[in-house]
Amino acid sequence: MNIIQIPAFADNYIWILHELNSNHAVVVDPGESEQVIKYLNDNNLVLSDILITHHHYDHMGGVEKLKQAYPLVNIYGPKDPRVPLTVIVKNNEHIKLDSLNESFEVLDVKGHTSSHIAYYFKNKLFCGDTLFSCGCGRLFEGTYDDMYKALNKIKSLPSETMIYCAHEYTLDNIGFAKIIDPNNLDLLVREEEVKKLLKSGYPSIPSKLENELAVNPFLRFDNSIIKISVQNHFKKEMCSELEVFQHTRDWKDNEYD
Repeated sequence: MNIIQIPAFADNYIWILHELNSNHAVVVDPGESEQVIKYLNDNNLVLSDILITHHHYDHMGGVEKLKQAYPLVNIYGPKDPRVPLTVIVKNNEHIKLDSLNESFEVLDVKGHTSSHIAYYFKNKLFCGDTLFSCGCGRLFEGTYDDMYKALNKIKSLPSETMIYCAHEYTLDNIGFAKIIDPNNLDLLVREEEVKKLLKSGYPSIPSKLENELAVNPFLRFDNSIIKISVQNHFKKEMCSELEVFQHTRDWKDNEYD
């Protein structure tokens, strides 16, 4: 299967999936339509399915024009009146896409928004804005507990899982991670790798979950080094992993960005 990365806006990624022996394609989170249509036309592909993770415009702004260009397209997404759908999907549901001959598992990963979902199949996770390389999404509608549970759900996936997130935020995220976890050698190696990739015109994602577990402070709320760093910064004891995550998120939101 081909998984194609289409840049959009300043730092978004749209994902197009299609099998080599098929002329059907699936697109994930099309914030824009023009680039998607061009790729489909250039490669003699027909859009069969759209997968939406959440309602933000930079993830579904291209849906209407894609519907006009491909009237028979199926649009999957969470139950949310802000998302234009033909098929509502929910947590733990498996959706069979004939266009790919694949079954995707739907995961409830609310936190960034109140209805955010992700799509998982064969060690590949399309997670929108829930998890980024070396970071995670801001909490616009969900609670800290929502996001903590969502990240734990992702942590439980196989370590070989590739994370197909929707933004090129990696280098900036590493900047914050180095503040909270300055002696992490894996993090410093990842920084050099990302710099080389971006300098050469390549994206830093997808990233592997195994690597994220070693460098991403938003997945390491159970790590003693992260806990001590957060406690020292806020000058208070953290009694739970949730507290560590909450204060890590607050630290980045209020003192870094």
